[in-house]
Amino acid sequence: MKFLHAADLHLDTPFRGLSGLTPALREQLVTAPLRALTRLVDLAVTERVDFVLLVGDLFDQQGQSVQAQAALMAALERLNTAAIPVILSFGNHDFQADLGRWHFPANVHVFGSQVTTVTLTTVAQERVAISGFSYAQRWVTTDPIADYPVKTATVDYEIGTLHGQIGVAGDHYAPFNVGELLTKRYDYWALGHIHQRQTLNSQPPVVYPGNLQGRHRGETGAKGCLIVDSQADQTLQPVFHTLTDIEWADWTPNITSQETITRSDLVHQLADQLTLSMNTGLKLVTITLPASLRLNATVELALNQGAILAQLQEQAGEHWWPVAIEQATITEATPLFGINAATWQQVGDKVVTDQAVAELAGKLLDEDFLNTALLEDMSSAAWQQQVVRLLNDQYHLTMGVSDDAD
Repeated sequence: MKFLHAADLHLDTPFRGLSGLTPALREQLVTAPLRALTRLVDLAVTERVDFVLLVGDLFDQQGQSVQAQAALMAALERLNTAAIPVILSFGNHDFQADLGRWHFPANVHVFGSQVTTVTLTTVAQERVAISGFSYAQRWVTTDPIADYPVKTATVDYEIGTLHGQIGVAGDHYAPFNVGELLTKRYDYWALGHIHQRQTLNSQPPVVYPGNLQGRHRGETGAKGCLIVDSQADQTLQPVFHTLTDIEWADWTPNITSQETITRSDLVHQLADQLTLSMNTGLKLVTITLPASLRLNATVELALNQGAILAQLQEQAGEHWWPVAIEQATITEATPLFGINAATWQQVGDKVVTDQAVAELAGKLLDEDFLNTALLEDMSSAAWQQQVVRLLNDQYHLTMGVSDDAD
């Protein structure tokens, strides 16, 4: 048995944090998720998979553009022509209260808002049961795992699909823990929602494939899907396949200078090194200058005001585009506001939770653009990092103190 596992396609995704784009480059970015979807279908056909699993957030938001809908339907129809079944679900970004408005090809099975199971037979006559559900509203706060059936002897393989994250009842994204997944005795758990590819359990695999296309500078590296193949001992083994030609990247140049570097020399060295380092696809690069690099006041001002970034963008090559340039800082072992790291962590764990963020947002979430901005697929730990960074910046801005103040 062989199948394809993908999640978080986020068709219609807005690329954020970009400036100075040429019209051609902007068009290339807008269509990047659609090209990745085309490659997904190509891979499924080439690998002759028995079926495809798409686990939530096919679209970036509840409402979709005609272009995104047409691209998905065309992809599903290609799989239909190749006689490849597709089992899909909707997630928290593209939740659907009414599935009746969708008219998918005959090869597609869509999970509803309650956990159900579909059984199919592979070409090798293996019986595979697949269980899952779709989001009917923005949040699913109850642990759904109790509704998943335990594997029975009537099937060769049992697979669970779940768009959610580890948590406790009351969290917003179908909270679960790995232990309870394993009690179902499934052969594979196909997860979605977290955009970083990761394995929560090796055997049986409990796996996030990551999203199909990085959407901002925090989602670096290759993105794609998993091809999952059965082994001689009937275990399942996932293998990652990249599907993107555009990647976000963090990069630090090798610039050493005993003297203060000039603006022209800095731009020249950055452009040369980027051209040598980036020679395939397109990398959207966040550049971090070494903390030891000496900049005079004029160069530092040009850096902070974005002038050096704009100048480097004018020299951008075929395979790289600079997104941001910043200089690393030497970390001081100074407590934030006189509070040590352990104390902050304890406070953050209790205060900066998914529930607290949502309650603070309140009715602002009714606005689509704010909902998209506030309901990023981040863990509480990521929210904590964002908040402490903003607090630190605001503290120093308001108090007018230097960076090494308590």
